[in-house]
Amino acid sequence: MNSWQEDVSSTGKIARSALSISVVTFVSRIFGLLREWTRGYLLGTTGSSDAFSLSFMFPNLLRRLVGEGAMLVAFVPVFAELKERYDEDYIREFVKSFFTLMVFILVTIVLIGYFLAPLLRFFLPEYTKIPGKIELTILLTRIMFPYILFISLAALSQGILNTYGIFVPSAATPILLNVSIISFGFLFWRYFRDPGIALSIGVIFGGMLQFVFPLPFLYKTGIRYGFRTVFRDEGIKKIFTLMVPGIFGAGIYQINVLVSQIIAAMLEEGSVAALRFSNVLVELVLGIFIISISTVILPDLSEKVARGDEEGIRKNLSFALKLVGLITFPATAGLMVLRTEIVTFLFRYGQFGKHSVGLVSYALLFHATGIAGTGATRVLLQMFYSFKDTKTPAIIAAVVMVVNLLLCYYLSRRLSLGGIALAGSVAAYVNLLLLMVILLKRFRKPFDGTVFFGLGKTLISTLIMTVYLYIIRLRFERIIEFNRSFNALFTIGAIVSSLVIYILVNLLLRNREILMIKDILLRKLKP
Repeated sequence: MNSWQEDVSSTGKIARSALSISVVTFVSRIFGLLREWTRGYLLGTTGSSDAFSLSFMFPNLLRRLVGEGAMLVAFVPVFAELKERYDEDYIREFVKSFFTLMVFILVTIVLIGYFLAPLLRFFLPEYTKIPGKIELTILLTRIMFPYILFISLAALSQGILNTYGIFVPSAATPILLNVSIISFGFLFWRYFRDPGIALSIGVIFGGMLQFVFPLPFLYKTGIRYGFRTVFRDEGIKKIFTLMVPGIFGAGIYQINVLVSQIIAAMLEEGSVAALRFSNVLVELVLGIFIISISTVILPDLSEKVARGDEEGIRKNLSFALKLVGLITFPATAGLMVLRTEIVTFLFRYGQFGKHSVGLVSYALLFHATGIAGTGATRVLLQMFYSFKDTKTPAIIAAVVMVVNLLLCYYLSRRLSLGGIALAGSVAAYVNLLLLMVILLKRFRKPFDGTVFFGLGKTLISTLIMTVYLYIIRLRFERIIEFNRSFNALFTIGAIVSSLVIYILVNLLLRNREILMIKDILLRKLKP
């Protein structure tokens, strides 16, 4: 077996699983764009849109704190270890105990959030100056806060299914959330004093669907949720021991987000919403591809760590980093060059006018620069988590928080909302650098030399694609400004043609990751 075949054998599982998740996630993100289009159509970048953005942020912050963030990265390695050591009866009882404890913690959080919502008056003084804005923000916060309960329990299902090698059902659940928000928004907005209320109810209903949908797949593994009040368990103790620094690290990140939003709330009206719309486009890239890669690589790395397979760890981490570059480099270039055209094409309808396009495009210019840093960071974090190390990322997150907050304050005074977006991007690269330094100190050779060759070829392909995009944008600039239909045709054509050029250049340069993906796709297409 030659080295190429060995690489395909060792990393093909990751690529195939990531591609499967990416397809489902792509559909999910399309519905996510339709959700944001709905919000833009109904709310634009008005005060109501600011209120909805900020209110939806709170359960999302907590979701990453106790749900998809700290809990998942602690649960998956421990649960994988328990599966190897104990029989199915123990596993079933363990899940019931952990489920019971999570429900108790989450219900408590929901009640606290509901009763403390009026305190937002003290944290958002600018909102109190606009009649009805702070009252709407408090109301929407109370409506959407229970979302943390449903999405965190759905994340528990995701963690269990991932350890069984079942990834697609959990990747599909965001589709249900997006469909719910879109449906409630368009069907019921007329029945409320503000369309944001209808959207908020859609969030809660969507959260319920996200929790219920994976249950049949979970039951097929032999696991059923139930209540069991036996908490003195080795596995539960291990998970919460790992979760504490994980929550600290995730909490620091969420403080970053919260403070950034508060600073944005002090800028011109619509800044909070504009940052949200811009971030949605960045998360489109990260959500479709990078999260798919990091989701698949954690259980795979955890398994290799348990076996002491250093060569397998090195190959998988190297492959994941090259895939991140393959996706994020062209995405960064495309979003920066075509930022105005993309925002106009996706969102300029209804209440989302030319001024809104300008705000979001300006934020996107700075947000896009951080995509590669964020993507690589998410992959490197899985390396630490696979070794059950959640303390190091938490300490690094504390340092990055200070950097981000200082930059947010300084740059927002000079670049307005663009400064807030740029601060987040710079902080992502600081995070990546610190993780890389520690990784290189701990491991003699955490990844192989093919990473630099692969990323070099990807960078050359991206530069050629960027030059092409810049030239055709200058050539058709007057036409696309004249009519939105022309803008739509140009945007679609530019994206498709630039992707073709990017792929062709990669193939000419014999970029191995492109060739491997091509082989996997051809095998899938064979009858």
